[in-house]
Amino acid sequence: MNLFAKTIGIAVAALLSSVALAHGGGAGDEIVTPVAQTTLPPQIFKSATALRVDFAPGATSTAHRHPGHVFVVVLGGEVESALDGQPPQRFKAGEAWYESPGQLHRVTRNASDSEPASLVAWLLSDGKEALVQPVALKK
Repeated sequence: MNLFAKTIGIAVAALLSSVALAHGGGAGDEIVTPVAQTTLPPQIFKSATALRVDFAPGATSTAHRHPGHVFVVVLGGEVESALDGQPPQRFKAGEAWYESPGQLHRVTRNASDSEPASLVAWLLSDGKEALVQPVALKK
């Protein structure tokens, strides 16, 4: 494994740590709390991309998939998300979810018709495939 892959692996492991760090455990007096975690299968990801997604009131995205692991944190407002055949769930600012590689993301929308919403999605990939792959749903 080359140095770059090892560095990415260490960074992902640090990101996914399940231990909450409290007073004195971070760089200062802050409290650090994990918001999403999963165990990744052995695989080399060559690219990690953070995307900010802003939704106008009532806005929605097209159904889609991602080629790699995705970690999402809502920054503001409320976002409704539905993966595979599961019912939609609402996520408020500070809440997070995880998407497996290739998992169908049927619904992503701003839950409010009057307030904006935003999120940040961290996407791991091989750097070759499109990060967002639209899917046409059957009606």
